[in-house]
Amino acid sequence: MTFNLTKGEYLQPDTALVLLGGQPPVGPEWLACVKAADFVAAADGGAAIALRQGRRPDLLVGDFDSLPAALLAEVEASGSEIIRLPVRKDQTDGEFLLKHLAAAGWRRLLILGALGGRVEQELANLLTAAPLAKHGVEICFADDAGLFFLLGAGEQKRRLNLRGFAGCTVSLVALGGRCRRVELDGFAYPLQGELAAYTSLGISNVAEAEQAGIVLQDGCLLAAINLQP
Repeated sequence: MTFNLTKGEYLQPDTALVLLGGQPPVGPEWLACVKAADFVAAADGGAAIALRQGRRPDLLVGDFDSLPAALLAEVEASGSEIIRLPVRKDQTDGEFLLKHLAAAGWRRLLILGALGGRVEQELANLLTAAPLAKHGVEICFADDAGLFFLLGAGEQKRRLNLRGFAGCTVSLVALGGRCRRVELDGFAYPLQGELAAYTSLGISNVAEAEQAGIVLQDGCLLAAINLQP
């Protein structure tokens, strides 16, 4: 299976735009995505990102401890689907939402508002999404500084094509354990082999080609793409 990530074309067909309650994006390209997405799903306070752009979420989940009551009432009045979760539970609103979307058949998720807030929440957002990536869900976290793409694979190899990112710094991190084999092409520093967990080996590579490739076998890989000069 091959995934394609093209600079500037993040909102592709059949993409669910997911809004979480971390640092909201301010870049015009991300705000345009909120307005243009065919389907918007929000976890609790993430709904505020959509409402500020005049867009109601199609799906809202949460215990609503971080969404002001007036905004919740606005979403309710619009006829959006709302799933209420208990305050005392064993997963975050964001984890519930990602699993719910995967179970509903969404195979491509562009996630805003997951980064830049509390560090432990940021880590939880990335780590709880990793099992979905291993089952073939295409997951891209985005903020104004960069992109975090999750690539998961078993024995069958999966490939991520990066198009238009020449000159960008790209860091690779194995999540949840080693990546048995990683193969790179179009990068400044080659890698053909294992990428262990708890190592900085994959940090600060550079995409040199207009189309660079990352191939993964057996593992979950975080590809962090720095969009800032």
